[in-house]
Amino acid sequence: MTLGVAIYYKIDPKIFYHLIYTESKFYNFALSPSKAKGLGQIKESTALYIHQKHKPGKLYFPMYNLKLSAKYILYLQERFQGNWTLVLAAYNWGEYNVAQRIKGMSIDPCADYRYKFKDIPETYDYINKIIPPAKKA
Repeated sequence: MTLGVAIYYKIDPKIFYHLIYTESKFYNFALSPSKAKGLGQIKESTALYIHQKHKPGKLYFPMYNLKLSAKYILYLQERFQGNWTLVLAAYNWGEYNVAQRIKGMSIDPCADYRYKFKDIPETYDYINKIIPPAKKA
């Protein structure tokens, strides 16, 4: 189901799979301390932002949650010009926080910006879990 949603929404299946695993370990009734719910750990407010017709309580339905997670990733990809390290940082730490962190910066879609989050251990570790750092020769 996870890989199918990734392919349908044209999101890198490996990244989407690791994101969902990192968020919930594939437990569809996951609930975070900040009230993020389901497989993709989406908050009700984020769900409503992404899908105006969202109805509270639907985030525990696996396919619905995966689709909203994918749509949110697509939104973040557009917002951060396809740069995966910024997309993942925003998914974890918040779009506003990341936007403030890179304010005035020109975004290179292929650059690795994880270093910008070293002082935010949860986000830095989150990015590394989903996209391991390149090995140095």
